[in-house]
Amino acid sequence: MEPEPLAGLKHRAYRAYERGRARHAAWAAAPTVAVVVVAALMSDRPLTTALIGAALYAVAALLSWRGRHLERGVLPGVAAGLVPFAMAHAARLYGHLCTPEGCVSICVPACLAGGFAAGALLSRALRRADRLGASWASACGVAALTGALGCACVGFGGVLALAAGLLTGTAPLALRPARGGA
Repeated sequence: MEPEPLAGLKHRAYRAYERGRARHAAWAAAPTVAVVVVAALMSDRPLTTALIGAALYAVAALLSWRGRHLERGVLPGVAAGLVPFAMAHAARLYGHLCTPEGCVSICVPACLAGGFAAGALLSRALRRADRLGASWASACGVAALTGALGCACVGFGGVLALAAGLLTGTAPLALRPARGGA
């Protein structure tokens, strides 16, 4: 058994280490707050924006706290998620596309195209990742939440289109040869 003072010192050191990691994670997730503020200023659904924004910050902070391969996907995910976010808001401002057959909203197609573009950006950013599964999951999750801040304005269909585009855009990563040897 260890002497009591040594065990207490180890415990205090471990708690200080974890507090430092938590502070780092809170700061690493801070860029998501700026995105949420912009989304709140542009949104006509404040509750939805607040819920998605809180989830985005919490996920980014948790992934940053976990570190390593999960943390590496946070900033690329935020950056890629800004594409569908911006496209959805631009489509919402533009409104409808009218043809002789009738008028249709362009928001859902904009979310699909934005999700695909975000997926393509993530495919490029993650192509050299060592632990692709962890990096892909964290980057796609953060990108989906960031993009959902814009695509949620058209409802669940916009978020579903975003997810479909994101998964389709990252499909080339599945074709990447496995790294490492036997």
